[in-house]
Amino acid sequence: MTPEDVILGVDPGLGTTGWGVIRVTPRGPTYVESGKIRTDSKRPIGERLKKIFETLQSTAREQRATAAAVEGGFVGRSALSALQLGQARAAAVLALELGGLPVRVLSPREVKLAVTGRGSAAKEQVGFMVGRILGLEFDRGEDDISDALAVALCLALHGGAAKASGAR
Repeated sequence: MTPEDVILGVDPGLGTTGWGVIRVTPRGPTYVESGKIRTDSKRPIGERLKKIFETLQSTAREQRATAAAVEGGFVGRSALSALQLGQARAAAVLALELGGLPVRVLSPREVKLAVTGRGSAAKEQVGFMVGRILGLEFDRGEDDISDALAVALCLALHGGAAKASGAR
């Protein structure tokens, strides 16, 4: 990582995609911005994926991101959940790659291990550690955001932009 890398982390989901941006500084990572992309389940799938795609592309541009990471690996409760998650993840990866960013897909275990020291950590532990590292407090229901920031932190802690292009 170089001292001015800006990393966009994404926690994909068809209903809600969380995103978080951090800047890598000589003193460590700092929080920049975060948010959620919500899609309406009553809308056609293509429209929902387009919203994820376009929002992530514009966010990466606006924040001048230099690298990105997307959480992968979680299967979900059913085949339909897994399919929808895969579609949202594909929209995120494609949006960022076409935007010219090196993208790395990180497993939930990898992210948890990097942020908490335990690959089996609970969501609450991940949110707590992300908050401590970045000096934030998360309200209930902000798991999508804390998870996205955890994904960005994982990339920052493991070489970020230099490793993002090639490792999938």
